[in-house]
Amino acid sequence: MKKAILFAAFLGAAPAAWAHPTGHESRSVADCERLPGTDAAGERGQCLRCVQRPKPHHFHPDMVKGDRCHPDNGRAQ
Repeated sequence: MKKAILFAAFLGAAPAAWAHPTGHESRSVADCERLPGTDAAGERGQCLRCVQRPKPHHFHPDMVKGDRCHPDNGRAQ
């Protein structure tokens, strides 16, 4: 019975855990410098191209390739 209650409590808290910012997103050129690769290739290159777009964007290196650059809506994602 205790395990069932703990499991239910975990499931109730799981959405909140997924919704908080991870702190891994890069929002500036300086943030991109932490990533592996070069300015032209690898995650650093992808990040630099993302954050230097005309409209503000941020880069999530821990997301799936092809879905790492997101428009910046003023809040952490």
